[in-house]
Amino acid sequence: MERFQAIFDAQKAYFSSGITRNLEWRLRQLELISRLVRENEAQLQRAVADDFKTAPQEQVFETLSSIMSVESHKKQLPSWMEPLEVPVPKALAASGHRALVYRDPYGVVLIIGPFNGPLTLLLRPAIEAVSAGNTCILKLSEKLDATSTLLLELIPKYFDPRVIAAVSGHREETAALLKLPFDFIFFTGSTATGKVVARAAAENLTPIILELGGQNPALVDCTANVADAAKKIIWGATAWGGQWCTSPGYACVHEVIAEEFVAEAKKALLELYGPDPKSNPDYSKIIDEAAVSRLVGLLDPAKVVAGGFADPQARYLAPTILYPVLWEDPVMAEEVFGPVLPVLVYKDLNEALSRIRALPHPLSAFVFSRDQKVVDRFVSELSFGGGAVNQVNIHLFVGTMPFGGVGPAGMGHYYGKYGFDMLTHGKGILISPPDIALEHLFPPYTAKKVADLKMWFDY
Repeated sequence: MERFQAIFDAQKAYFSSGITRNLEWRLRQLELISRLVRENEAQLQRAVADDFKTAPQEQVFETLSSIMSVESHKKQLPSWMEPLEVPVPKALAASGHRALVYRDPYGVVLIIGPFNGPLTLLLRPAIEAVSAGNTCILKLSEKLDATSTLLLELIPKYFDPRVIAAVSGHREETAALLKLPFDFIFFTGSTATGKVVARAAAENLTPIILELGGQNPALVDCTANVADAAKKIIWGATAWGGQWCTSPGYACVHEVIAEEFVAEAKKALLELYGPDPKSNPDYSKIIDEAAVSRLVGLLDPAKVVAGGFADPQARYLAPTILYPVLWEDPVMAEEVFGPVLPVLVYKDLNEALSRIRALPHPLSAFVFSRDQKVVDRFVSELSFGGGAVNQVNIHLFVGTMPFGGVGPAGMGHYYGKYGFDMLTHGKGILISPPDIALEHLFPPYTAKKVADLKMWFDY
């Protein structure tokens, strides 16, 4: 579309001016993001509540995560921007050569945000992009009526559209955006749509970060603190209305403690949300009626041991526990992405790990155990984006670790320095002293000169 092309061209020209390479410019953009959130915090929290996040803690998290991320980036950005000196072969070092790696911004970045993190999963990528010296176009989620409408109003008040611009639209508009030759694309969403984005990026050989999802396992062995594991897993599976890409998608529980785990999970549901979750503001809604209907279609009524009630018009599905679930059941065929916890039983760790390994790589994985050997095997033998031991979800709160998926759960990662490095190109520069020649590189090639080539591999 012409308006997308105009925004892109303006940002491309602005980036080409070189102004974004300046530290002060980057710090200024970070401060503007922080100001946008701080000065409109109440409005933004009301907007995400209207869209689906009724839980006050989740509303505060949406604004606080961006504010604190800005503060962290501002403190560390000067050191990140410094060229990094790296070792050179001894032959070069002896002649005074040095090697430096500079971090070059890419240019114009397209950030496609999802609905489930209305601010967090849109503004935090923007923070990474401008910290790295890029401009960006934010594609807002069409499912977020209140939040996207508010952001379309606020962003032009704080930002030069040549720096950060926000656009909205449905599938056709997204397809039009993806035809533009962006310098980088950052997408958060489903695996299916991630494949569409990857194909579009390939047309222009555009580097990408894909933050996708998966059916995330939570393994509970017979040495675990069962009550603790059940409460944490239930919270992880139901926070954000279960619409959290790192939520436990299922619990795989040792047969010795399976009944106890289910009993404790039921107790946890009552403790967290009371007898009427529908009336409890701490329990967030589902994004729309269609999503509720999809979730209901995954439920086997014979295996519902808690919850199961749905009101699509109210965008409500009761927090639900399914037990005993089999690996072949329909609910295990795709990412649940809702407040449903299937509980499976295993007898042997080898069997459990084999079953988990047979599924597509998940974005997150969790293990509850007091046995370090079990923990070590879980972490080392399974491929997944990231996770936790005796905890769920909140590894996302740790900004010093990379966050990203593998395989169908995504590619690339961000957070802090990891995001800065992903959104910049590492440009290696070798610096030679003046008047130093490496004569053994030049013909005529004697036997000694050829033998001297091995020096290039000696550090």
